[in-house]
Amino acid sequence: MTVAARVEARLRSLSTRERILVLVCAIALILFAVLRWAVFPAVEDYRKARTLIPERRATLARSQAVRAAQADVVEELAGMVEELAGEEEGLLPGSDPSAAGAALQGILKPMVDRPDTRLTSVRTLPPLQKGEYTEVAVQMDMQTSMEGLASLLAGIPRQQKILRVKKLAVSSGIYSAAPANRPDVMMVSLVVSGLTTAPEEPAVPGGGGE
Repeated sequence: MTVAARVEARLRSLSTRERILVLVCAIALILFAVLRWAVFPAVEDYRKARTLIPERRATLARSQAVRAAQADVVEELAGMVEELAGEEEGLLPGSDPSAAGAALQGILKPMVDRPDTRLTSVRTLPPLQKGEYTEVAVQMDMQTSMEGLASLLAGIPRQQKILRVKKLAVSSGIYSAAPANRPDVMMVSLVVSGLTTAPEEPAVPGGGGE
């Protein structure tokens, strides 16, 4: 007799109550096996996955933040480049400070071309290095009226080039060499500066003053 036949014969010899008990045990064994080798591993994997979710969310958030920051940086740099390009349009032209000084004189001279103003002297001052730029300044000495001086000072900031008044000295015509019939005339010494990208000219070794 085979093992299967013996088991079948043994089951037939059991009472109904014993058969139900054996069936319950078999079902319990099957359930245990399913839980042990199928359900429990799946639950463990699920728990591990849930544990990793916050970490993965944090990683994703950091990645998104980095991308957003990179986009902001690129946008900010583009804005800065555009702003710098706009500001550099206000620089004086010229391949060297001397040419920039001549350009500055060309801007200022028409501004003092008035009937009530007489320009007595114009000279370019030595350039000064200002970081990546060179500051070029022009000194103008003139005889002018209060209206002429006000017009000049108001016109300088309205120029397309970025200019500023570095020095202003005014003396009344009463105590100067102004014409006697023009007591309203003032003696004005004005220094106006601008910036250029032209590098500062190197000093000539052994050069003497005039």
